[in-house]
Amino acid sequence: PPPPPAAAAASAAVAEKAPEQTAPTSSEQKTATAGKKGGRGKGKGKEEENPFSDSINLPQTTFTQRANAVTREPELQAFWAEQRVYERQAESNPGEVFVLHDGPPYANGELHMGHALNKILKDFINRYQSLRGRKVRYVPGWDCHGLPIELAVLKSMKSSERQQLTPLDLRRKAASFALSQVDKQRDSFKRYGVMGEWEKPYLTLDPEYEAAQIDILGKMLLKGHVYKGKKPVHWSPSS
Repeated sequence: PPPPPAAAAASAAVAEKAPEQTAPTSSEQKTATAGKKGGRGKGKGKEEENPFSDSINLPQTTFTQRANAVTREPELQAFWAEQRVYERQAESNPGEVFVLHDGPPYANGELHMGHALNKILKDFINRYQSLRGRKVRYVPGWDCHGLPIELAVLKSMKSSERQQLTPLDLRRKAASFALSQVDKQRDSFKRYGVMGEWEKPYLTLDPEYEAAQIDILGKMLLKGHVYKGKKPVHWSPSS
């Protein structure tokens, strides 16, 4: 039903008083947004001075807060070498001699985490003994014989080259390959920061080392420590 005359007249009066609503322009929207941000972030544009900044005594030092190990570690290791840190402790420490016998790694390729764990743990022991005043003797070494080295050489050769290879040629190639890997691994161990007599290591292919092995084996034979018999061989079913 149509509204009563009084209600229709009231609605017309309200419509005349209410201004026409229009959509805000983009500039008006940006202004409104900026005003809201300014209200919430009051004082954020310019930080206030801390009244306690002058009451804190912080050290003034050139020591950097960043490790920058890629640059700093080689510099520190060069300093150790120039100052003969390992040699000086071995000469002048007042305590008795401490010798760590190093079980040698195979000279058959690049180092991995197993090498790092082995050598760094040994370095912990040597440095601890040095700090206790003992004369540390650490002669690193390499195993330059064995199947791992021969396999590495064979993998680097073509099939036709392997078929023409004699046992003597394989041994010569294996010896050359092992010596090249000794140099690479030595540089990596030194880069780990491990201290020792790196310029005078022992190598199992040195004639003096081989002669000592033959001498010891002869003494074992004479004492009856070497015999032929049966022993269990453990096999892994998953390999």
